[in-house]
Amino acid sequence: MKKYLTFKNFVYSSMLTVGLFMVDPLTAGTPPGPGDPGNQPGCPPTCVPIDGGLSLLIAAGAALGGKKLYNQFKA
Repeated sequence: MKKYLTFKNFVYSSMLTVGLFMVDPLTAGTPPGPGDPGNQPGCPPTCVPIDGGLSLLIAAGAALGGKKLYNQFKA
């Protein structure tokens, strides 16, 4: 005997689906308050610190370019 979708099962599955979609907005926290503006005294708004990650990325790009040039002249 095949199990058919009855009205009762349809209502239960619909309510479950709606309930699952409503859990996220209901449990969402309040947004954080405004933070520190981030500008240091004496530093213009365009002052951006160059971190170690950017210098490592530039070094990796230079190394990759050097390897490609080496392989091109080697072949």
